[in-house]
Amino acid sequence: MKSFSQNFFDELLQKAAESPRLRTNFNIHDDTADPINRLYIAAVPGTEFATHRHQGKWELVTCIKGSFISKILNDDGDVIQEFRMGEDTVTIELPPGVWHTIEVLTPCVFLEVKQGPYAPVPPEDTMNPGK
Repeated sequence: MKSFSQNFFDELLQKAAESPRLRTNFNIHDDTADPINRLYIAAVPGTEFATHRHQGKWELVTCIKGSFISKILNDDGDVIQEFRMGEDTVTIELPPGVWHTIEVLTPCVFLEVKQGPYAPVPPEDTMNPGK
């Protein structure tokens, strides 16, 4: 059994604030080959998430602490929908192939659940790969 306290999330946020990328993650799953990957991501304002998509894999995101904007984009890179996570919305599930990114508003922790096994996002599925 695994359990995660508010203190755990506070420590994860501290690690994110000290990280050069201003974010960090903690894998709940034991192995990246697991059929379902589950992880907490902690991020602070100023971090940049590359706009990307997961071909053939859905993704579920739940805000645990803080707030961020989850942005959905079209193939041209235009934002077509926004979800204010931790404010108006708590959980979203993205179908396969949807372009998305996150803009952190306040220090936040979110749970990400997606189909495994883990595979890096290939360049053709990233709009701004330098992030």
